[in-house]
Amino acid sequence: MAGLRAAVSWPNDKTYLFFDDDTYDRYDSVTGLREDSGLPLSNWPRLPRSPDAFAWWGAGKAYAFTGADYLRYDEPSDGVDPDYPRPIAGNWTGLFPTDIDAAVNWGNGKLYLFKGDSYVRYDITADRVDPGYPLPIAGNWTGVFPSDIDAVTYPGGRHAYFFRGGEWRRFDVDADAVDASGPLDASFQLAPTPSGGVTAARLLTLTQANRLMADLLRRGKLTLKSPAFVDGPAGIVQPKPDQRVVVSPPAFDGIRYTNQIAPASAVIDNLDQRMLIALYRLTRWINSSHPDVAELLHLGIGHGGPNPKDCHNQGRAIDLSGIKGTVDGTPFTRGIQKDWGDLPPGHQQPGVVRIAPAIDPLTYGLFTTAFRFGTYECEGNAIGTGNTWPMPELAGGGFVVYPDHKDPGLAAQHSNHIHMQIGVTKLP
Repeated sequence: MAGLRAAVSWPNDKTYLFFDDDTYDRYDSVTGLREDSGLPLSNWPRLPRSPDAFAWWGAGKAYAFTGADYLRYDEPSDGVDPDYPRPIAGNWTGLFPTDIDAAVNWGNGKLYLFKGDSYVRYDITADRVDPGYPLPIAGNWTGVFPSDIDAVTYPGGRHAYFFRGGEWRRFDVDADAVDASGPLDASFQLAPTPSGGVTAARLLTLTQANRLMADLLRRGKLTLKSPAFVDGPAGIVQPKPDQRVVVSPPAFDGIRYTNQIAPASAVIDNLDQRMLIALYRLTRWINSSHPDVAELLHLGIGHGGPNPKDCHNQGRAIDLSGIKGTVDGTPFTRGIQKDWGDLPPGHQQPGVVRIAPAIDPLTYGLFTTAFRFGTYECEGNAIGTGNTWPMPELAGGGFVVYPDHKDPGLAAQHSNHIHMQIGVTKLP
């Protein structure tokens, strides 16, 4: 059997394993079963050979690394973008400049890339390796191969997979440790993952969101107040995909959403299930590294304005107004109004963003991460499949709206929050 060189999970619910004889196997991420094997690499236009590492990035793009170079693969057109390959050095700040062993998108705004006995964590928002890396694999990834990893993939859900030398180890993301292992042979299969595990929340169908929500409920990531969650042998019985739900307590995986208009409220109600998935994913992005976030403040989820067809009243939007947590044990609160909207005016100047890493790195890091999350998971520069690369940058336009949005009128209306939505602003 040829040696495994790379693996990647794609938003079409497929996982691909690439081998050093320039063939690949295709697995169905939902059933976990291998669909086909020995497929020719020519099915991936302009990939010169099986990559050393392959990682989904988001917003329709993935990156393949080979030697000292990398390619950017475009999912909508199913081919490598023009003007590639390019050198890793000078384009990936802080990354190993050559011979990356494996790479994976962890679904939380971070990529992990491995080489030898070390790894780095790459931040999608800041577009650089996080401070303090590289670190040794041993002691930081419980049960994972300590060096020379051939490939890693994460189809979403609970499990990721590490491969080396004809063996695999399954990593339980919730437990943060390996929970199974075995030989990479014809018997290998993935644990079933709900459809849409790597798909942006804005592109989820109602049925996909319903099944992803059921997976989170089974894993204890949230609790429904109504409709009551009813599981069954063939899958979720209730709620139905088109039902709006009530989450209580208003928390996802221990991170609370607090309504600043009604701080005592113990629910998030009238919630579209696609937005529920977005809210869970936002907690993963915002708490994926330093500092420790405990609470997200908002001015409305599921309610807002008189029009019942508005995205808020349809349960498809959030107005994020602040973030609370601790830095090295010291509590902090950062509010959009106080720490952004009340800064000296600047949004009338094209390209000006008033928050800055040199002045307040904590505020800048938190709010830019929330912004980038919104452009990748919610509506960015269009609606649904109309969103196209590149996603908006700060001080630009788009459907994520905040104090320095390109439109001065929208910026003034959003001086105290970051607005994120799924679907159209108003139903016809």
